[in-house]
Amino acid sequence: MNKDIVLNGVHIGEHGFDPDKVIDEIYERCVKPGLNFVTIRPGYMGRRIPIPQHYFIEWAKYMAENKIYFIFLYTIQHAPDGRESHFDKETVDKMREIAGEYYIGDMIGETGSSFACKLAGYFNRGEARGTDTTQITEYPDMKAAHEGYVADVSKYIEIDKKLGVPAIVSVEATGLNKYNAEAGVTIPMLELMCGSPDVLVSSLRGVARAYDSEMWGTYVAHEWYGGMRHDDILKRKRLELAYKYAYLAGTNALCLESGDELVSAYGYNFKADSELCGEYRKVMCDMMDYIKSDKRPVGGPKVKVAFVSGRHDAYGGWGGSSIWNQFDREEWGHSDAEHSWRILDEIGTKRTWNDIANFGDTDFSAAPAYGMYDIVPIEADAEHLLRYDYLIFLGWNSMTEEDMDKLYEYVNRGGRLLMSAAHLNTSTVRNGEFSPVSEEKIKKLFGCSFTEKSISSNAGIKFRYTSLDENAVYPGSRDLFCDPIYSAGYVNWAEFELCGGVETALLTDAFVPDKALLPAVIENKVGDGVATLVTALDYPGKASLLPLYRAIVRELVTASARKADIRVIGSDRLRWSVYEGDKVYLLNTDYDMPITVKLIKGEKETTVTLDSLELKSVQI
Repeated sequence: MNKDIVLNGVHIGEHGFDPDKVIDEIYERCVKPGLNFVTIRPGYMGRRIPIPQHYFIEWAKYMAENKIYFIFLYTIQHAPDGRESHFDKETVDKMREIAGEYYIGDMIGETGSSFACKLAGYFNRGEARGTDTTQITEYPDMKAAHEGYVADVSKYIEIDKKLGVPAIVSVEATGLNKYNAEAGVTIPMLELMCGSPDVLVSSLRGVARAYDSEMWGTYVAHEWYGGMRHDDILKRKRLELAYKYAYLAGTNALCLESGDELVSAYGYNFKADSELCGEYRKVMCDMMDYIKSDKRPVGGPKVKVAFVSGRHDAYGGWGGSSIWNQFDREEWGHSDAEHSWRILDEIGTKRTWNDIANFGDTDFSAAPAYGMYDIVPIEADAEHLLRYDYLIFLGWNSMTEEDMDKLYEYVNRGGRLLMSAAHLNTSTVRNGEFSPVSEEKIKKLFGCSFTEKSISSNAGIKFRYTSLDENAVYPGSRDLFCDPIYSAGYVNWAEFELCGGVETALLTDAFVPDKALLPAVIENKVGDGVATLVTALDYPGKASLLPLYRAIVRELVTASARKADIRVIGSDRLRWSVYEGDKVYLLNTDYDMPITVKLIKGEKETTVTLDSLELKSVQI
């Protein structure tokens, strides 16, 4: 089994930048402690410092001699006035000649948070932070906003392409890496922990796979995003967990933004000789020791469940976000489509003991098969989608005919698909009229036909006892004499006529089985797979629809775990992943307590105990 390449290093230029001292800083912070990766940010905190070109060549030569991989950051956004970049083409060509593989590429900055999440004037005004890069354009619809974002990012990428940099890298603080990839980014990186790493790392990995990226990385911005109290014990422990989680999740490059040399955010001031900075260095170096001693298989973790980021979706997973920077327009605020992503907050957590929809002789409800899920862009082709057993739609989607054809191929070749009728909408307008994709495509995929009628109802749901997916177990009755469940307020339901599909759940307000109002969930057998449609016209994030959609999502996630050849039982503080060759990584994210984990493969069971914060690998 080939060992995966994992880089680990530091960032130069977060709190200060002196070109004459960069080589000394690389030696002290990277070479001396045995690390192998550096990002260099010419200037710092938005300060535009002209750098004579000979420095870049000297740095490249030094890092190649010491076998240090390197990336430059903010060379375009923070370029000196009057210049497109800190580099010229001659310098880039010389660095490539001198450093070869060690010169990875050029990194554009946090475009997602700047161009899709923030409001005008977000940054402090004044010379200290340079020019406010937040661009606000009033867009007519989601499609135009998406295209405007890609156009903005492409301007940076075209500059790098003209210069001939080896690869174009992003350091993204949001879940919008798919649009960076569309614009031309070839190596996506994520800034931890601006949002939930469970969600954003899954999105990063899904994008990297969909676009066949040669590597992907995580940028550990713990000083700013690990917590707002630097002397807090849990923040210190959180840094260790951030490193270990990123590693088990498959990252190929780890970079500590700051903290090993200085911590100054939020009014604190810790110097390099402080206990806190010493702890940053220890976590970083301990991770390097683990990387060197471990043989992580190539290919990243196995994943069988993917959540779909729909066409024009702009949910960033970043605090304080708008949709496509449209802060001043109420219809563009987070609403039902974006709120449906909150379902992911529950993945990784076991269902409560009183949840009647949790079935089986063992509770596998905490995590999907092999512990990980991806968030995959709808723009991925069918072959990339087919690596997953389950595709589950969350968030906004503007459906196209081509997407329906691709989803049909996915299901026909064995996939399991879940979406709501809202995801069939072709409209790109916020709060626009519902305009479904063609009737022919709906019939072919879901075995039903939209009648153009709808009702608003507060009725509950009755599931039938069985599902067309043999691994899914719904809270149903054999004869449908039972109480309706999951009534939580008014939902807008589309009326569909069946033409091959089956009613898996009925909308009803009665105990008796013959008082159904409409089919609420339709399943259709297509080739070797199953397509499931929740017939609501509302997005699943609507409070009244969320209990039903969440229950189905949780069941499909559990179903994937039930049928996996390697199954894991343990606390929901556990995070875990499986690599080729049946190598399992286990991480106890509990800050204080050990946990016991049972691994099952066939007739063999293995029990492992993990101390708090411990990362351990097990070869089954």
